[in-house]
Amino acid sequence: MLYIDMPELPEVETIKSQIEEITPFTILSEEYSSVVSSILKDKNKHFEVTGHTVSKMGRKGKLLYFELDDDMYILSHLGMSGSWRISKTKVIEKHTHVQFEVKGKKGNKFFIAYVDPRRFGNMYFVYEEEAKKHFNELGVDIGSPEFTTDYIYDVLKKHSSKVLKPFLLDQKYFAGCGNYIASEICARAGIRPTRKCGKVTRSEADKIREATESVLKGSIENNGMTFSGGYSDTRGEKGEGVQNLVVFYQDVCGLCRTTKVKKITLAQRGTYYCPTCQK
Repeated sequence: MLYIDMPELPEVETIKSQIEEITPFTILSEEYSSVVSSILKDKNKHFEVTGHTVSKMGRKGKLLYFELDDDMYILSHLGMSGSWRISKTKVIEKHTHVQFEVKGKKGNKFFIAYVDPRRFGNMYFVYEEEAKKHFNELGVDIGSPEFTTDYIYDVLKKHSSKVLKPFLLDQKYFAGCGNYIASEICARAGIRPTRKCGKVTRSEADKIREATESVLKGSIENNGMTFSGGYSDTRGEKGEGVQNLVVFYQDVCGLCRTTKVKKITLAQRGTYYCPTCQK
């Protein structure tokens, strides 16, 4: 099976937006699988969520969070195969590890469940102070207004010896960027993924910003990206963002439409680029 580091910012944003549609809601009961301890970290050291209301959904980078009353937070990192489901009936899907029966703002009852076949996701039940520590571990969100040309250029110059594409995966600086996004950013910016960060000019930093906006927009508008056996949204549906890819897992470059895409490995990650379009 193809190894894909998923989900990334667009997939998490899609799930956040879909749960937002039914927010706020009150948790009536909570249920966990027998192996949830590999996902749910330190739950018994904090609190139960039954009886509390989720008032707001949020996201920073790939980290999804539920904001509850009494300064409580549920933090959810989806790992490689995690997702949330919204259902009118109890979710009986295999690999369901966390399930809440909830009451919506109109008094309707339904279920919200976390499904994760590979169990690489992490979840935390924490209070606000600890939640902020998790948020502060992440750098600027690549989908936020703070992700400016100046920010990109300054970070790349401070880490001039780093190789560009693997560095784009560092969540301390590029929160939300994953493997397919990084390859696509380099392609649309016209920069080889092997370029040293210090060799990126300010004008190229602006192209990276524009490329990031383009990649995220196309993927989010199509409810994220689904590869082999991967991500699905809260309805269990696959994302259609694959149609927007120009190099990642492509045979021919989607920009010039003539050059065969080359695949290399950087920092143990499959990396795709166009030898013609990228310099």
